[in-house]
Amino acid sequence: MSHTCNSLLLTCIDFRFNEAIRDWAKEQGLIKDFDLVSLAGAQKNFLDEDTKSVALKQLEISSRLHGIKTVLLVAHQDCGAYGGSKAFASWDEEKAKYAEDLEKAESLIKERFSILAVRKLILTFDANMNVELKEILKP
Repeated sequence: MSHTCNSLLLTCIDFRFNEAIRDWAKEQGLIKDFDLVSLAGAQKNFLDEDTKSVALKQLEISSRLHGIKTVLLVAHQDCGAYGGSKAFASWDEEKAKYAEDLEKAESLIKERFSILAVRKLILTFDANMNVELKEILKP
Protein backbone atom coordinates (compact mmCIF):
# COMPACT_ATOMS: atom_id res chain seq x y z
CA MET A 1 0.00 0.00 0.00
CA SER A 2 1.33 3.41 -1.00
CA HIS A 3 2.10 5.79 1.83
CA THR A 4 1.22 8.86 -0.21
CA CYS A 5 -2.04 10.61 -0.98
CA ASN A 6 -3.01 13.51 -3.19
CA SER A 7 -5.06 15.68 -0.85
CA LEU A 8 -5.71 16.94 2.62
CA LEU A 9 -9.38 17.59 3.38
CA LEU A 10 -9.95 20.14 6.15
CA THR A 11 -13.48 20.27 7.47
CA CYS A 12 -15.27 21.38 10.60
CA ILE A 13 -15.88 18.96 13.45
CA ASP A 14 -19.67 19.23 13.01
CA PHE A 15 -21.05 15.68 13.02
CA ARG A 16 -24.07 16.65 10.93
CA PHE A 17 -22.01 16.63 7.76
CA ASN A 18 -19.66 13.64 8.10
CA GLU A 19 -21.72 11.39 5.85
CA ALA A 20 -22.26 14.06 3.19
CA ILE A 21 -18.56 14.92 3.09
CA ARG A 22 -17.62 11.24 2.85
CA ASP A 23 -20.14 10.74 0.02
CA TRP A 24 -18.81 13.80 -1.81
CA ALA A 25 -15.23 12.57 -1.44
CA LYS A 26 -16.28 9.21 -2.84
CA GLU A 27 -18.01 10.86 -5.83
CA GLN A 28 -14.83 12.87 -6.46
CA GLY A 29 -12.68 9.71 -6.42
CA LEU A 30 -10.89 10.85 -3.28
CA ILE A 31 -11.67 7.95 -0.95
CA LYS A 32 -8.42 6.32 0.20
CA ASP A 33 -6.53 9.27 -1.29
CA PHE A 34 -6.77 12.05 1.31
CA ASP A 35 -5.73 12.93 4.82
CA LEU A 36 -8.68 14.09 6.92
CA VAL A 37 -8.34 16.94 9.40
CA SER A 38 -11.33 18.17 11.41
CA LEU A 39 -11.02 21.42 13.33
CA ALA A 40 -13.90 23.52 14.64
CA GLY A 41 -14.42 26.31 12.13
CA ALA A 42 -12.18 24.66 9.49
CA GLN A 43 -10.81 27.62 7.47
CA LYS A 44 -11.22 30.00 10.40
CA ASN A 45 -8.25 28.30 12.08
CA PHE A 46 -5.85 29.84 9.56
CA LEU A 47 -7.05 33.33 10.51
CA ASP A 48 -6.92 33.02 14.30
CA GLU A 49 -3.53 33.56 15.95
CA ASP A 50 -4.42 30.99 18.65
CA THR A 51 -5.06 28.19 16.14
CA LYS A 52 -3.12 29.14 13.00
CA SER A 53 -0.04 27.13 13.98
CA VAL A 54 -2.13 24.00 14.53
CA ALA A 55 -3.75 24.26 11.10
CA LEU A 56 -0.46 24.97 9.35
CA LYS A 57 1.25 22.10 11.19
CA GLN A 58 -1.32 19.66 9.80
CA LEU A 59 -0.50 20.81 6.26
CA GLU A 60 3.23 20.59 6.91
CA ILE A 61 2.97 17.03 8.27
CA SER A 62 0.65 15.86 5.51
CA SER A 63 2.87 17.41 2.86
CA ARG A 64 6.08 15.98 4.31
CA LEU A 65 4.81 12.49 5.15
CA HIS A 66 2.23 11.89 2.44
CA GLY A 67 3.24 14.21 -0.40
CA ILE A 68 -0.12 15.95 -0.76
CA LYS A 69 -0.62 18.21 -3.73
CA THR A 70 -4.04 19.71 -2.94
CA VAL A 71 -5.76 21.15 0.12
CA LEU A 72 -9.56 20.97 0.18
CA LEU A 73 -11.12 23.52 2.54
CA VAL A 74 -14.76 22.89 3.43
CA ALA A 75 -16.82 25.61 5.12
CA HIS A 76 -20.42 24.90 6.09
CA GLN A 77 -23.65 26.75 6.67
CA ASP A 78 -24.58 27.35 10.32
CA CYS A 79 -21.02 26.92 11.60
CA GLY A 80 -20.96 27.25 15.38
CA ALA A 81 -17.40 28.60 15.32
CA TYR A 82 -18.87 31.68 13.60
CA GLY A 83 -21.86 31.86 15.95
CA GLY A 84 -24.13 29.84 13.65
CA SER A 85 -26.50 31.23 11.04
CA LYS A 86 -28.15 33.42 13.68
CA ALA A 87 -24.97 35.55 13.80
CA PHE A 88 -25.69 36.79 10.26
CA ALA A 89 -28.52 38.92 8.89
CA SER A 90 -28.99 36.61 5.88
CA TRP A 91 -27.63 33.55 4.14
CA ASP A 92 -25.98 35.83 1.58
CA GLU A 93 -24.07 37.61 4.35
CA GLU A 94 -23.09 34.30 5.96
CA LYS A 95 -21.96 32.81 2.65
CA ALA A 96 -19.95 35.94 1.85
CA LYS A 97 -18.12 35.67 5.19
CA TYR A 98 -17.22 32.03 4.57
CA ALA A 99 -16.07 32.83 1.03
CA GLU A 100 -13.94 35.72 2.33
CA ASP A 101 -12.33 33.56 5.01
CA LEU A 102 -11.74 30.70 2.58
CA GLU A 103 -9.97 33.17 0.29
CA LYS A 104 -7.81 34.46 3.16
CA ALA A 105 -6.99 30.90 4.23
CA GLU A 106 -6.01 30.05 0.66
CA SER A 107 -3.67 33.07 0.54
CA LEU A 108 -1.96 32.04 3.76
CA ILE A 109 -1.59 28.44 2.58
CA LYS A 110 -0.13 29.57 -0.74
CA GLU A 111 2.34 31.85 1.10
CA ARG A 112 3.64 28.95 3.16
CA PHE A 113 3.17 26.08 0.72
CA SER A 114 3.38 27.55 -2.77
CA ILE A 115 3.35 24.13 -4.46
CA LEU A 116 -0.04 23.17 -3.00
CA ALA A 117 -3.25 23.74 -4.91
CA VAL A 118 -6.24 24.88 -2.84
CA ARG A 119 -9.88 24.09 -3.53
CA LYS A 120 -12.55 25.93 -1.55
CA LEU A 121 -16.01 24.52 -0.92
CA ILE A 122 -19.14 25.57 0.94
CA LEU A 123 -21.57 22.99 2.26
CA THR A 124 -25.22 24.04 2.46
CA PHE A 125 -28.35 22.25 3.59
CA ASP A 126 -32.10 22.70 3.60
CA ALA A 127 -34.73 22.11 6.32
CA ASN A 128 -34.73 18.38 5.50
CA MET A 129 -30.93 18.22 5.83
CA ASN A 130 -30.45 17.67 2.11
CA VAL A 131 -26.80 18.62 1.77
CA GLU A 132 -24.94 20.12 -1.18
CA LEU A 133 -21.26 20.95 -1.57
CA LYS A 134 -20.34 23.65 -4.06
CA GLU A 135 -16.85 24.62 -5.05
CA ILE A 136 -15.99 28.31 -5.10
CA LEU A 137 -14.25 28.95 -8.38
CA LYS A 138 -12.27 32.05 -9.17
CA PRO A 139 -13.90 34.17 -11.90
